[in-house]
Amino acid sequence: MRLVVDLTSMVRWLGPPVGLVRVQRHYAAAAAAFKASEVAFTVFDPIERVLRQVSPDMAAEIIAGDISCDMSFYPDPARIKMRFYDRWPNWARQLLMAMMKPRRVLITEIGAFGRRNPGNPFLRFLERIENRLMKENERRQVAREDGSRVRIVPLRTVAGEKYDLSPGDHLLLMNSDWAHTDVAVISSDARPAGAKLILLLNDIIPIQFPEWYKPHDVKRFTGYVNLAAGLADRFVLTSRRVTTDVEDYAAKLGIHLPELKLVPLGCDSARKSKADGRPPDGIETDRYILFVSTIEPRKNHSLLMDVWRRLVLDGTVARSGMKLVFVGRSGWMVDGILEKLHSHPGYGKSLIHLYNVDDAMLSILYQNSAFCVYPSLYEGYGLPPVEALAYGKALIASTGGAISEVVGSSGLCLDPLDVEGWESTMREWIISPAARAPYEAKAREFVARSWEQAGRETLEATLAPFKDEVRCKSDRVTVIDDRPPAVRPVLLDGQCHSV
Repeated sequence: MRLVVDLTSMVRWLGPPVGLVRVQRHYAAAAAAFKASEVAFTVFDPIERVLRQVSPDMAAEIIAGDISCDMSFYPDPARIKMRFYDRWPNWARQLLMAMMKPRRVLITEIGAFGRRNPGNPFLRFLERIENRLMKENERRQVAREDGSRVRIVPLRTVAGEKYDLSPGDHLLLMNSDWAHTDVAVISSDARPAGAKLILLLNDIIPIQFPEWYKPHDVKRFTGYVNLAAGLADRFVLTSRRVTTDVEDYAAKLGIHLPELKLVPLGCDSARKSKADGRPPDGIETDRYILFVSTIEPRKNHSLLMDVWRRLVLDGTVARSGMKLVFVGRSGWMVDGILEKLHSHPGYGKSLIHLYNVDDAMLSILYQNSAFCVYPSLYEGYGLPPVEALAYGKALIASTGGAISEVVGSSGLCLDPLDVEGWESTMREWIISPAARAPYEAKAREFVARSWEQAGRETLEATLAPFKDEVRCKSDRVTVIDDRPPAVRPVLLDGQCHSV
């Protein structure tokens, strides 16, 4: 039995890993170290519409975040958005890209050269050109903690020959594959080959709350889940809440679900040992409240801004010297949120927004915060509140989705629409550290699952045998399902026989 892990979503990412990308990297790293089976890695080629092999060395670079593919000019894998050049032959599309986006072409070609020739004396000159070609936000995203930089490369740099699925292969697709692969094409290759298709599904929130997403993303995600339910052999889900959500959705539409397995996510608590330093200038230890999240409508930044405005106006913020710190990149449908943030009376003073924060600085921010908040309207799991508890921080979180399930009694969970409740609690915790002390004590006792454990259990769930699979070894006969001995088939000399 062979474990096959697709890295497509991961290789498209640029910048510090957040949310789903963090999950992908931890699980892919666990796969690279997995000893229970042979492991292979793939990426989806949206031009030829096939899975391609990724070498172990290249997979290690992708998992470490050293490589990012610019696929902005490639066809949409799911064919939801068709552009006039998507049906052109590859050479014609590349020629058009060279004319329309020469800056991006040059950046990827310099990245490819640097990947192939790391010690070339000409490389330093090319990197200076690359730096001039990049926009400011791109330069920030390629910068690494150790002074190195991420290589932005074309797909051909990471993708090898076509990967042919075979019997015994268990292919794991993770999270954002709904936007970056074509599950129907992959399934059409897997089923005839006798391979199994397993999907890690964090949630179905775009289906449940379409108002928080762009219409074409809702359409794409809904189509993906409906297709995957009929094509996948197994879903790996991350919480009881998500499991119930998926079952309720399937029952409502009369969809037959594949096998379901529940494996909770892990936590980055090990980063505590790596942190060394101080928070950014203007942010004092124990004088700020931390909210870690991508900025998007679902995360409910608006509630905290309303609460903070009240605390500014009544003098609580001025008397305490406390600040509210948002950490996270901007997501989608955020124009209104950013306008509200930038027009807030405390913005840039007591209300701070930090973006593109790397792991080391995030660890410092967690450790030096007074307490943490997480008011999200709905989550399929909720990594930041679990991380806050793992750092021993008192936590005010919401009751949205699975948050109260994963936080348990270790944090204080409030209705995400209860502005008065959040205001009174935050005011009390700011004015009186003793009020939050019991939750600090609970957080210090919180036992977080490690990413190693979560990754291992997810891979074991991926590789768990199905009833129709034949598993044999040369030195013995292996039963291939659990029917009574009188009728069950066994494998003898490569042939199935009933005994």
